Amino acid sequence: MPGKLESLRKMLSEGRVGFAADEVMSGTHQFLAGAGPEGEFPLEFRVTWGARHLGRWLNPFGGEFMTNFLHGRITAGGLVEDVACQGALELRYFTTASIRYRFEFTDNEGTRYRYLGEKVNIRPWNLHRSHTTCYGTITNLDTGQDISRSIVYFRLSRLPGFLASFRLA
Repeated sequence: MPGKLESLRKMLSEGRVGFAADEVMSGTHQFLAGAGPEGEFPLEFRVTWGARHLGRWLNPFGGEFMTNFLHGRITAGGLVEDVACQGALELRYFTTASIRYRFEFTDNEGTRYRYLGEKVNIRPWNLHRSHTTCYGTITNLDTGQDISRSIVYFRLSRLPGFLASFRLA
């Protein structure tokens, strides 16, 4: 135990302490007209997000204020199945009262996509809704065209696992 405490003290003094958490968002998406098959398809992303340097993350005057790394896997029915994704999660509580997920992924043919999703209208009285519902768009980065709209949810039944996943990183 003394070795672990010394290691933590050293990380803190050097500014190398961060955190990470695992989150799952699931719901559905629909392709825009002409961009894919008609109908509603499942969409789910399983990501790890967090901060590598807690001091920079907490500094409102720095470029990393409440901006988190994000990486994981995404499945978007009719488009991709369990492919890697990477990007950022921005906690924008003090500017736009939102949380923004922004990440990129590539399909099996090499086409690049970006998912941009937001949890919006975050207020203390509606956290049960605003923190659980995310509205998103998938864009084909090669053409610049939006191809899909989605609504995904953080299921409250996943809250214990999400909280248990918080760790120093």
